[in-house]
Amino acid sequence: MQPWRLIQTLTSITCLPNHAERWKQSKRSGRYLMFIADRHNFVKLKRSVLLIQRAARAWINRRHQGASIENGVTSPLDQVQAAIIDEKSTCGWLSRPGNINGVAQLGKAPNLHEDKGSSDLQTKAVAKIQCAWKIFIICRSLLNQHFAATKIQSCFLGWVSRKRFQNQRQATIKIQSIFRMRRCWRAHRQYQITTISATLIQILCAWMDCLGGASRHRRLMIAIQRHCRGWLIRRNFLLQREAATKIQSAVRCLICWKAFQCQRGAVIQLQKFIRGHISRNRLLGASSLCAVTRSGCLSSSRGCFNSVDLELFLCSVLKLQRWWKGASLLKLRTKAAVTIQSHIRVCLARRNAAREKHRIVVIQSYWKGYLTRKELRGRLLDLRFRVQKSSTNVDDARRIINRLLAALSELLSMRSVSGILHTCATLDMATEHSQRCCEELVAAGAINALLTLISSVSRSIPDQAVRKHALLTLRNLARYPHLVEALIDSHGSVETILWEFLRSKEDGYFIASELLKKICSTRKGVEAMRKLPTHLKRLQNLVEELTRKAINEKRNTRGPAARENVERRLREAVLVLKAARNATSLPMDA
Repeated sequence: MQPWRLIQTLTSITCLPNHAERWKQSKRSGRYLMFIADRHNFVKLKRSVLLIQRAARAWINRRHQGASIENGVTSPLDQVQAAIIDEKSTCGWLSRPGNINGVAQLGKAPNLHEDKGSSDLQTKAVAKIQCAWKIFIICRSLLNQHFAATKIQSCFLGWVSRKRFQNQRQATIKIQSIFRMRRCWRAHRQYQITTISATLIQILCAWMDCLGGASRHRRLMIAIQRHCRGWLIRRNFLLQREAATKIQSAVRCLICWKAFQCQRGAVIQLQKFIRGHISRNRLLGASSLCAVTRSGCLSSSRGCFNSVDLELFLCSVLKLQRWWKGASLLKLRTKAAVTIQSHIRVCLARRNAAREKHRIVVIQSYWKGYLTRKELRGRLLDLRFRVQKSSTNVDDARRIINRLLAALSELLSMRSVSGILHTCATLDMATEHSQRCCEELVAAGAINALLTLISSVSRSIPDQAVRKHALLTLRNLARYPHLVEALIDSHGSVETILWEFLRSKEDGYFIASELLKKICSTRKGVEAMRKLPTHLKRLQNLVEELTRKAINEKRNTRGPAARENVERRLREAVLVLKAARNATSLPMDA
């Protein structure tokens, strides 16, 4: 066991790095194999020990028995066994024929004393013979057992020696293999290091060679690039010089051409003036001719001739001018007509294209709507059936109208601002999307509750939010004509809304403006407004104040947002004031 454990310890200590993972993977299986081998060796050793103990105990017992026989001490059991053997031998001896005749002859002897003495002698002789025989048998058995024990001990010692030798041999072989493997691993690592070093040296040498070749190639490339760049620069310089020469020649030609044109124009102008002067002198030379000649007849005849030619020339010039003006006017009119026609045709074409596009879009929208309705018809029917089914199963106390009525009844009794704000927001949303909710709420007295709530809130930010939602709810109720009349008939409704319009600065101002315009759209609403002269006077003052502010904002450069806000408020105030005063322009409602 010790050599095997030594081998295992050396194996675990001298385990190579590349076998670590393999050893970790087979660690459990190696542990089981080691346990099985140790148990097998222990069982074999136990069997050998038991066999040796049994042989040693048998040898000790036989040794005690031999010592007792040599000392003449016999146990009762041995005596009984000796008597039994004596009787058996006597009966056997008497059963033989010769022995029977001997016995008969002895019986015929006259002396019984002699017979008794001979029988005693025979008995002693038989006892001695049996004792000697037992001693011989015991000695032989002791020798055999001693030989067997010696054989067993020699075999066991030989087996133990062989096993120890085999274990030492295996341990030696394992140690040699591990040492050789370690030496091979060191040689392999040395070889790898040598190979890597040689490779690195070769790489460095090749890199140095490459650097030398690269530097040489780089110098050659730099030289080639220098020559190429010099050639390119020279070529560009030559091209630029040629271009500059051509530009200079073109500019000089242009300058000469312009000078020539100027001189030519001057010459043409001079010629034109000279020719005009000559023609005028030729046509109007009568006075100069009269001044030269002294005879009046000749001068009068020549003057008449010149005046006729002048009239003919002037008539021709006038005709040419009229024709040219007519032709120019006709050309301008034609061009203007063509331009107008082209613009009109473009406008008509655009109008037709827009009309066709609108028709196409309308047809596409109708077709897409048809396809969508056709596709969603089953879903809508299913959804409608489910809504109807769920509405039949819903408790009356859970319906939205009943919940709104319950919330409206508790609105004025609430003390929490957040609860009031939530209720007002719910009323606003419900009245915005449902006419039935509006009618039910008006029938339940929502207008008076909301007016009371508006009058009771303060100027704080949460109360302003509550006022805004209450005004929005009233605006939603005023969208329907029959509910507008109910709003006007409510006590103090017009006064409260007009007062909120006058004192509000935020979104409530515009919401109250929409409400007042809805109220003033009926004769009854205008009459209710005229019953409040104090408020109308304050409304007039508000319009004047906003007008001054708008003028001041136009002069100031504070920003367009403030100016637009003031202008929007002014427009709303002016519209409300006009709607309250101009009752004749409103339709006559019942």
